Amino acid sequence: MVEASKFWFDKACRACECSTLIHPWTYKCTDATTTMLASCIKGSYKFYAMVYLIQILMRGKKLSKEQMIQQFKLYLKSGIFGLTVGSSFVTLNCIFRKLFFSQFSYYATVLLPCTISGVAVYLEPPYRRVLVVNLFVNLVFEYWLRTLEAKGFWRRTAGRETLIFMLGSSIFFYLMRLERENTKRTPLFWFFTPPRVSKEVGEPVKGVDGRSPACPHSGPCLNYIFRGAAQLFGVGCLMNILRTIIPRLLTPTKALKSLRLSHLKLGLFFGGYIGIYRLIVCLLCRANGRDSALYALPAGFLAGAAFRASPSTPISLAPITSTLQILFSWAYQKGHIPENWPLMEILYCLCQGLLFHARVMHEDVCPKYIINLMHTVTSNKADEIQAAFIQKIRASGGFN
Repeated sequence: MVEASKFWFDKACRACECSTLIHPWTYKCTDATTTMLASCIKGSYKFYAMVYLIQILMRGKKLSKEQMIQQFKLYLKSGIFGLTVGSSFVTLNCIFRKLFFSQFSYYATVLLPCTISGVAVYLEPPYRRVLVVNLFVNLVFEYWLRTLEAKGFWRRTAGRETLIFMLGSSIFFYLMRLERENTKRTPLFWFFTPPRVSKEVGEPVKGVDGRSPACPHSGPCLNYIFRGAAQLFGVGCLMNILRTIIPRLLTPTKALKSLRLSHLKLGLFFGGYIGIYRLIVCLLCRANGRDSALYALPAGFLAGAAFRASPSTPISLAPITSTLQILFSWAYQKGHIPENWPLMEILYCLCQGLLFHARVMHEDVCPKYIINLMHTVTSNKADEIQAAFIQKIRASGGFN
């Protein structure tokens, strides 16, 4: 891997031709645009097929025929969004170089076109834009954390990431329970949505049998706890298995041999996370004879300990970005931020430009999700472009 500083990029790449740096597979810019578009059509719909499948699994329930049709329409729109962003990099670079810039520069080569192409997020419906922005803000936080680590200001450990996740989960679950009383709920993509705070009040209940009138669910508490844990355990395991098998579908024998007991770790995290949260909330409701949104604070904190079964930097930061998402949503609803300001779309454009710039210029600290995203959506063309950058910088002696 290589990190391209501004000095070495300008020295090695400034005077390059488009065919040398942006589309090394063909000399003509028009052919490059056509090839890139074809590659992104294939890669984008492949990528979003996995995304929508995971989202359906996370719901944990069957979709009706109407819902399936709606999901398919959204899938088509998301695919257009992905192929537009992926293919426009080559097109915009060639146009900019012909019309505005006679030479390539450190910021105008990746950061500028990838920021502009983020406008394609308008192809997604508003509620999905919020989810996409949440994801990319989370990835920017990860990028900054990796940068701090590379510079020696931070050291990532499973224990530290678990603590961050526990603290984030505590606040996030509390806000989610408050959010359930909101008429305009914020669209969130999370493992599960906690129930509304129960209005019923009863006498404290000892033991673990049956259900307290104050519990925010129906049926016995133990059934409620174990049913949720088992369901999310299955979802986590299935997600890991699908992620392992699908790339190897053409070789079924290798696909089956690639399965390991370690693929159960995500299931243990999901199941333990939900199970512990529900257990703590039920215990507090039973002990006090009433429910409260405040119970989510200790429940979310303790439930976050399950993260240790399958630690991940992006997931450790996810409750923080989702918390910010809720707070910004409340600011919009209360009029603190004018509704006609496209802050979400602008934020997405800035995040996309920064992350795609990191993919090319700072691969060592770029989030793995972005590397895999660009690899899949562009059907490997992004890797060819990256290789062209590295080759030119290495040839100039600029390997950091």
